[in-house]
Amino acid sequence: MNDIERIPVTIITGFLGSGKTTLLNNVIEKYTGKKFAIIENEFGSVGIDGALIVEEGNNIFELNNGCICCSLNDDFYTTISQLLESELEFNHLLVETTGIANPDSVINAFLLSEEIVERFIIDSVICVVDAENMEDMMEIQPEVIKQLAVADIVLINKTDCVQPNYVHQLRNIIAGLNFSASIYSVQQADISEIDLLDIFCFSPESVEMTTHKFIRIKPHTAIDAPPSSLLISNIKPQHKHEISSEGFYFEGSFSFERFSLWIQNFMYLNSETIYRVKGILSFDGMPEKFTFQAVRTTYLFDYNEEWKNEMRYIKIVFIGKNINPAILEASLKDLLVIHQDNVVENSEI
Repeated sequence: MNDIERIPVTIITGFLGSGKTTLLNNVIEKYTGKKFAIIENEFGSVGIDGALIVEEGNNIFELNNGCICCSLNDDFYTTISQLLESELEFNHLLVETTGIANPDSVINAFLLSEEIVERFIIDSVICVVDAENMEDMMEIQPEVIKQLAVADIVLINKTDCVQPNYVHQLRNIIAGLNFSASIYSVQQADISEIDLLDIFCFSPESVEMTTHKFIRIKPHTAIDAPPSSLLISNIKPQHKHEISSEGFYFEGSFSFERFSLWIQNFMYLNSETIYRVKGILSFDGMPEKFTFQAVRTTYLFDYNEEWKNEMRYIKIVFIGKNINPAILEASLKDLLVIHQDNVVENSEI
């Protein structure tokens, strides 16, 4: 099944009261040509706003008895199965996660479960924040930081309640936490002038584009230059939280076997502190240009073109907490392959 046949999924996250349900209403009102199914997951007995949809109201699948963001529990898979087995005709799935948890388990479900991957493709992860309370929530609820770190799109909502210069400050904070997020300032979650659907932020093309967005340099062109590395740091957060985006550029190629083993161990050991990884990778002996992305312990390789006569390079960006750039750079450099006198060796540091 190709991407066109798979059903796009938009995951909406954000802390309680940020405006997620208002955003859902606005999405449905704007995209009248879409047939939506909705999975709604909040604690408590009150579900989606009664004025949310449609006369029939049969396209809402609620999960009020648990948190799908804390673990991939049976409730979530049961709901997905019920959705697929129902007679509901839909061509876009909206998932509103509970506001009090990290959504990466939901993201992983749409990347890892073979049954789900065959039927669905992630369109984007949207985080809604309350301009008045965002910084306070970051202090008392670390989940808010994680929601921002994994988002593809961030909507700073309720901007009419704060001064314009403070909105600019919030944009800088978010950019420091997440280099690749598209950030919009809105009131009452108004997205009438924003394209939110069918943007496919997890596609190889999008991953490559956002990686280049972070690293605004080109590979060296000197033919005789040995593989070298540069560390490129993006905007540092102006907030005191220890979250940052760190990017690395290397000329040359990785060993596929060594990188695969390393990234598997790295993401497992750092699953609580590394929130997202994106990159463009070259592997020795392989003609394809790979794009790479990881969320928590799940990682994916994709490619859509081959290297031509250009010098091969690696660009990879990590978003996380307490990243040590020097140690991470040394680990990555050790995965490079050096060709000397027709003998291939793994680089040592």
